[in-house]
Amino acid sequence: MTKPKEKVEEKKAELLKLTIEFSKQFLNEEYEGVIEKLINKMARKRDIPFLSGRIEIWAAAVIHALGTINFLFDKSSQPYVSATEIFEYFGTKQSTTSQKSKKIRDMFNMTYFDSNFSIESVVQGSPFNNLSIVNGLIVPQDMLNDQQIEIEEWEIQAAQILGISGLESGNKYKASYMDKLLNVKETSLMSFYEYLLQHMIFPFTALYEEEVGPLEIAEFEVSCIHLDQEMKVDENYGILVECRLGRKKVILPLASIKLDEGHKNFKWIDLYQEWFWSYR
Repeated sequence: MTKPKEKVEEKKAELLKLTIEFSKQFLNEEYEGVIEKLINKMARKRDIPFLSGRIEIWAAAVIHALGTINFLFDKSSQPYVSATEIFEYFGTKQSTTSQKSKKIRDMFNMTYFDSNFSIESVVQGSPFNNLSIVNGLIVPQDMLNDQQIEIEEWEIQAAQILGISGLESGNKYKASYMDKLLNVKETSLMSFYEYLLQHMIFPFTALYEEEVGPLEIAEFEVSCIHLDQEMKVDENYGILVECRLGRKKVILPLASIKLDEGHKNFKWIDLYQEWFWSYR
């Protein structure tokens, strides 16, 4: 029988193997160093996260978390890898990987130009004399300078739900301004929760997607009873909804509920999911 310590070492070795193999194929030695450092720190936590769940999801999340703070997804950076390539390589879903990635970043307070987890080239190129703070994160000013985006109608609707007025369709706004304005956080999630509480009609039947194996996604039909009355929202998973799966009560993230376009609740859930996945 595998002892707890042996299980940790076994899982850690598997996680290191998957992530280092990815790094050798797509990244560089700088990343290998911070990958090993992060996984070792994860293994020393009281509640070791990668002991449960698919190890491929944790591998993708480790790469995604480090890539996020090291500008891996910026096409002007070297190396460059898109988030989609990470999901496809490890056979994971965007939603699940992003949730685990945020959990890791929150666990170790990881941010841009992090003294513990930034790769050396990022540290050396850090423009400390030209920094801005956006949503509590230190971001280079040249990443923010006048990048103008034309907002969509759903963004205006989401802003109104959050109590924000003044945005106009067809106008262009700085991306940094919109990120700050519509950022997904506990207070904005609660505003959306209260709005949906007034507009959604329960109960209703929907589909819920869940990864059940490598490259294997299962869909479960669930009966959604009402928005969760206890936790209501979760920083990682967003608004929660109480459902029935057969006779079993389950609490699921509304962001992973699927409805047909003709459903009476589709427009509300679609608007929420657009906002949640775009600004989290």
